[in-house]
Amino acid sequence: MRIHSDTLQFFNELLVNNNRDWFNANKPRWTAIQSDFLNFTQALIDAMTPFDSGLRNLQAKQCVYRIYRDLRFTTDKRPYKTHIACFLYSGGDRTVCSPGYYMQVGVGDYGLQRGCSLGGGFFMPTPKQLAAIRQEIFYCTDEFKAIMNEPNYKKYFGNQFFTRKKLSRPPKGFPADWPDVDLLKWTDYTTMYDMPEKYILTDKLFDQVLKVWKASLPLNLFLERAIEDIHE
Repeated sequence: MRIHSDTLQFFNELLVNNNRDWFNANKPRWTAIQSDFLNFTQALIDAMTPFDSGLRNLQAKQCVYRIYRDLRFTTDKRPYKTHIACFLYSGGDRTVCSPGYYMQVGVGDYGLQRGCSLGGGFFMPTPKQLAAIRQEIFYCTDEFKAIMNEPNYKKYFGNQFFTRKKLSRPPKGFPADWPDVDLLKWTDYTTMYDMPEKYILTDKLFDQVLKVWKASLPLNLFLERAIEDIHE
């Protein structure tokens, strides 16, 4: 099981030819890349479901993002993303903001590196969800720290989260002198890992993705529990 061999080359060329004429002329290449990626994503869903039951009813077409960029609120009018990506929603419902598992392949884009970036956790929780996560960390600190100190977790993610920003001061409602207050300053609890390029176009990629996502699984389950009673 592997992604299409043309994936990285296609996005390298799209980077310097990001226009509709070039894309339409190369549409058969994109269709083949997209088809293989959908199959790859479905296989990942099937392999992860025994470990995270919230993925059970997901289909790949629900999880793979469109290549077309949203141009409504940006001055960057390039029509196409220079990557292909999927996000597996832990709760199985893409209409609900939730933890999940992410994979992106292509040219450096959306703040991630060239090649293959993947991870898990929760990006852009709502204010209510973020407050619930911080409260869970505050009351279950030893459990949360044990997750972050697990050898496979540290191997892939270290002790940092991929985040929009980190607060300089403790969030409101929590004691500034609490010894682990730094754990509450993140605005996203997202794990991210850059896959070595030697794996990307090989049969080894599938197993490597599973290893990284499983390393993030305990964090995902912790975050899911934290927000289970939140109804926006």
